[in-house]
Amino acid sequence: MKYDKEQFTEAIKEVKDQAYRIAFCYLHSEADSMDAVCNAVEKAFIHINKLKDSTKFKTWFIRILINECKQQLKANKRVAYIKNSAEVCTLETDMDAKMDLEKLISKLPSTDRILIYMKYYMGYTLEEIAQATDMPCGSVKTKIYSSLKKLRLQLEAGEVQA
Repeated sequence: MKYDKEQFTEAIKEVKDQAYRIAFCYLHSEADSMDAVCNAVEKAFIHINKLKDSTKFKTWFIRILINECKQQLKANKRVAYIKNSAEVCTLETDMDAKMDLEKLISKLPSTDRILIYMKYYMGYTLEEIAQATDMPCGSVKTKIYSSLKKLRLQLEAGEVQA
């Protein structure tokens, strides 16, 4: 598949906002997130000739971005936490319930957290998430639903702590 500079630029424009939100969910730093997106764009541009199906650009690019975020976390030897993901995503619930849910989500392991965000905040399908994270679709589904069950039980039990 051949992409010219204009096609590549248009494809990046379409995914840039989602890419930033995903990077922010992993890195919880505006600067680090922007760096990850920029590095992913550079890598995608260099390797665009490896993309065989242009309809898969979005998931191909998100996979590059996720790998870049993981590399940054490993290089910095730190754990990514979501302290105020309200600026990343929004829920249509009352403010207290939203804050409780955000606190509980922030305590999930980073892989589970990003799966929740991709599915329910960004609207990705299970298949798209599986492709982007390089996980089997069944594993994605299992992780998401087990995380949801855990969150539901914690909310019902009132286990939200600051």
